[in-house]
Amino acid sequence: MFQPGRIGTLTVKNRIIMAPMGIRGLCDPDDGYWGERVRAYYSARAAGGCGMITTEMVFVSQAVEPVAKELLNLHDERHLRAVKRLAEALHAYGCKLSIQLTAGFGRVIPPYVVPDGVIPISASENTNYFVPDYAPLNTRPLTTEETEALAYAFGPAARRCREAGADCVELHGHEGYLMDQFMTALWNRRTDKYGGSREKRLTFAREAIEAIKREAGEDFPIIYRFGLVHHLEGGRQEEEGLWIATELEKMGVSALHVDAGCYETSWWPHPPQYQPPGCMLDYAAKVKQIVNIPVIAVGRLQYPKIAEQALADGKADFIAIGRGLLADPEWVNKVEHGATDDIRPCIGCHEGCLWQMIAGEPTSCALNPTCGHETVWHLPKLKKKRSLLIVGGGPAGIEAARAAVERGCDVTMFEASSRLGGNLWPAATPAFKRDLADYRNYLIRVATRLPIDIIFNRRATAEEIKNFGADYVILAIGASMEPAPFQGHIILNTIQVLNGEIPAGNHVVIMGAGVVACETAVHLARLGKQVTLCARQDLEELDMDMVDHNNRFMLLNMVKDAGITVLRGTIPVRLEAGYVIAARNDVEMQIMMDSLVFAGRMFPHTTLTEQLADQRHVISIGDCVKPGTLMDAVWGAFHAIREIEKGE
Repeated sequence: MFQPGRIGTLTVKNRIIMAPMGIRGLCDPDDGYWGERVRAYYSARAAGGCGMITTEMVFVSQAVEPVAKELLNLHDERHLRAVKRLAEALHAYGCKLSIQLTAGFGRVIPPYVVPDGVIPISASENTNYFVPDYAPLNTRPLTTEETEALAYAFGPAARRCREAGADCVELHGHEGYLMDQFMTALWNRRTDKYGGSREKRLTFAREAIEAIKREAGEDFPIIYRFGLVHHLEGGRQEEEGLWIATELEKMGVSALHVDAGCYETSWWPHPPQYQPPGCMLDYAAKVKQIVNIPVIAVGRLQYPKIAEQALADGKADFIAIGRGLLADPEWVNKVEHGATDDIRPCIGCHEGCLWQMIAGEPTSCALNPTCGHETVWHLPKLKKKRSLLIVGGGPAGIEAARAAVERGCDVTMFEASSRLGGNLWPAATPAFKRDLADYRNYLIRVATRLPIDIIFNRRATAEEIKNFGADYVILAIGASMEPAPFQGHIILNTIQVLNGEIPAGNHVVIMGAGVVACETAVHLARLGKQVTLCARQDLEELDMDMVDHNNRFMLLNMVKDAGITVLRGTIPVRLEAGYVIAARNDVEMQIMMDSLVFAGRMFPHTTLTEQLADQRHVISIGDCVKPGTLMDAVWGAFHAIREIEKGE
């Protein structure tokens, strides 16, 4: 991993590359778009040891696809200056800079970046992925002349990158974006030189590569990122993907960056927590066997042992890590110095990275609030020493302790149970939730290494908290799912099941179909149970109330693949021997059942908050305020500690 590697004429100090990710909310129109905030974001990863950083996608031209102004366009001189300043910042750490050049969105353009009156474009007339039934957002095919001009634009753009100090460019030919649309029969039904046969479908890519070599020089490295397979009916299959790899090598690209999937199968290019580590590594390995240029692997490779083994086994020449470097910008340095236990893991939630960006907020991380906020969110030392009592040792409480120690507080923690981690214990029980288990274990290590007093089995009362006399009190006492009465019986709930109380018998019926119910159902099905989900809502697809659609889509597939029966608009009403009687549209049905499990909502623990409402400097955070996501817990804790001393 820490041996230098070559990409064409370029030497990279190690084998770790930061993968391209959008940074829309970080851009500042008054500071060259890629201004101080963007430089700080990328520089943190460069300082953390990355060998090379690949930027978000940058437009070579917006002549045929004008979009929102916060996306870079290398025809703008201010943007060119921004690239130069970024290159200088990264080079100071010995880190190389790769600019990802894009032809544009095409049929996957989000409606919020389409100016009024503009009809999106594509290789052929296609429906817009986001609003397929809204005619103005269906696409028109580019003319031959427009396509030629767009391919030509890659040349001047790459030349500007080189002149600004970038070390190479990566072509954005994956995930069903415009360049990929030209490469794919499903979206390219043209009859001119850009379509018809698989050879002609590569004409656009070939012309773009020729333009780069002509304008930026034969020796300027070009990386090409493409999906080996789309996992979509009518999309690219493996045989064609391997053929494309050999053709791209013939065109003179310096390296291939191999992933999979497209927008319709987004759980591949944006792998959620349910995808296994190294989920696309085998695709890179197959390409590696047939080409003689370096291959970059990507896809949940932020696990040091897996990344190192992939390189040692010759499955790839470089490892690209995206969200893992958002969770911990020091990932590379920590691996190199044997401090892998100190790496803050990525949990694959997409909440802080993808969805913050989509909302127009700075790209960040659910577990690392300072990501994307390097220049604005600080934890300054306190003006004078403060004592802090934290009640609760779950994720919110531990993050509060970490941040408080950084600010200089004397911290004591009361934990009601005999272990730290809170509801991360049941949440991490299924084997497919290993990332949460890693994060739970990481938090426990953090807490036990902090210079704080942790008192276990201490269920604090309001009087004890008052008598403790801390300057500040943080209540992080969480939420719980109450035991469920049903016809006079107390039945198991999903939290109890995930805590190890496995339902009796083979046939299990779960009342509810939210995310916890579905995860519990898959967990039980993989243990050999026959599971039925009773969803109160009568929807075509289960509404799991999940922030991220990539996680939701994959979990839906997991429910289907596990053979779980889903009954929509169905409510259990009574028990009979060996059955539960359920009603749908006032019609009753029998469901075979050995055990009934309740999947209810979580209720916040509010008693202490209410009893201490008249006390100054008592702050409630996390699920005891409102049950939410890990990002809610971590960010709430972080900001609560930032507020200490303010307004005094």
